[in-house]
Amino acid sequence: MLFFVKRMSIFVIVLTFPLTSFSGYSAEGSFSKEQKMEINQMIRNYILEHPEILPEAIQILQNRSKNASLTKNHTRLYNDGFSYIGGNPNGDVTLIEFFDYNCGYCKHALDAVEKLKKNDANLRIIYKEFPILSEISYTAAKAAMASMEQGKYEEFHIALLKNSGNLTEERIFEIARNVGLDTQMLAKDMTSSVFNRNIKINHDLAEELAISGTPGFIIGDVIVPGALPYEQLVNIIAEKRQKIIKSNQTR
Repeated sequence: MLFFVKRMSIFVIVLTFPLTSFSGYSAEGSFSKEQKMEINQMIRNYILEHPEILPEAIQILQNRSKNASLTKNHTRLYNDGFSYIGGNPNGDVTLIEFFDYNCGYCKHALDAVEKLKKNDANLRIIYKEFPILSEISYTAAKAAMASMEQGKYEEFHIALLKNSGNLTEERIFEIARNVGLDTQMLAKDMTSSVFNRNIKINHDLAEELAISGTPGFIIGDVIVPGALPYEQLVNIIAEKRQKIIKSNQTR
């Protein structure tokens, strides 16, 4: 038993054998005080002798926490009832993007996302309005969500991100007119309090997933902070697709 414990990595010791259980037995009922002290000392010695395993253990813990958060928030991520869904709504892989219309990196990422949408006919894209940079970012996000009432979200979304100057309320409505939106109807629809609620839901969701900047992408169980090049996004999507295929084969 003690030889077995000594050979375990710190992650297995700490996480696979929690303090309340050891090898399937109650720690309180199976080990004397002296035995438990000896085991704890051996664990401590192993950590001190092999500190290089700590980053690996921490990474595993972080991955477990991240996966738990993704599972817990699955409905809010994939079926919140208000986020726009582009690409193929029935696609086998979903890319989720958190973005701010004033974010330069989001503007840079637009080309990659649009290219993915064009080249991958089986990709589903969920757009999460995540205004964090300024008050006008909130205005733009509410305008974009309100544009769904007129069936112009994608055109408006792309035009807002392609805007080269600073967004202002006047500029937002100018862009809206340019893509064919009825700006009077848009202004009226934007007053709905539901958009403030939706934005708060996205903010809470991003906080729980440790997404603090924009853009932030989620592809399966991979959270990607920042604007990755098109090729890297393609690779992550391909890996996710392979996992799905393997999972279906083992059923």
